[in-house]
Amino acid sequence: MDAEEALLCIRDTIESYGDEKVKHTFYLEFHRRLLTLQLIREYCQEGKVVVDLGASPFIMSCALKLMGYEVIAYDYDPQQYLNIAEAFNVKVFKCDLERDSLNMPSESVDCVVLSEVIEHLNPYYVSHAFAEVNRILKDGGVLIITTPNIASLFRRIKLLLGMQLQYRLHVHEYTKGEVERLLIDHGFKIVKSFYTEVNDLSFINATPEDYLNLKNYWEMLKAAIKKPTRLNVLRATAYPIVKLIPSLRMHIAVVAEKERITQLKGVERW
Repeated sequence: MDAEEALLCIRDTIESYGDEKVKHTFYLEFHRRLLTLQLIREYCQEGKVVVDLGASPFIMSCALKLMGYEVIAYDYDPQQYLNIAEAFNVKVFKCDLERDSLNMPSESVDCVVLSEVIEHLNPYYVSHAFAEVNRILKDGGVLIITTPNIASLFRRIKLLLGMQLQYRLHVHEYTKGEVERLLIDHGFKIVKSFYTEVNDLSFINATPEDYLNLKNYWEMLKAAIKKPTRLNVLRATAYPIVKLIPSLRMHIAVVAEKERITQLKGVERW
């Protein structure tokens, strides 16, 4: 099953078991998740072991299961949406990525996914998480990260207006160079690193069906015309700028390969 088909197959389960927050994020972030799943398919063969960290509400985990991977999901608080994972027989474990060890043998995993996770980790303890990822990955195993770009156009505008840059539930956001440096320092080789357009296209006010169709600027314009809110007008106006200057886009994706074994690094506090 391909990535898009897998995500769409989960929709009925989300509508049945998810709360309003999960239903909204399924549609709003459909194309962001689709991009991540396509990267996993590109760099990790079907049937391999994939660990999804910070997995709740398990939309990615379930899609990966349908795509033919052996999936193991970890989350700090898995209980709230556990029924979604159980509907697709996804193995789920509770884990605090800042402190706990992953209960897996060393060098036993083909791929690890950190999709919209590192921005929720305290930078003092993010080395612990990367050391554990390095430990469980096989030599040559793949780590795929997606995260917001703190240097995006709208974050820069907020700074000029004297507003807080980060989303209120994020602990620390990164530039693309900072993500790359974190990976290199923790034993990884950068395979692919880029600014994606998915959030610039899809983070608008739209209907569920319109969200699924937001594959290009034309579809975003049609949705914005249908619902001309202030957000939609701003996004439609800004998109040509971020298309021209990739570093101003909202979203970062990085694919890295385990190059060497590393040990947990000490924390610098000043």
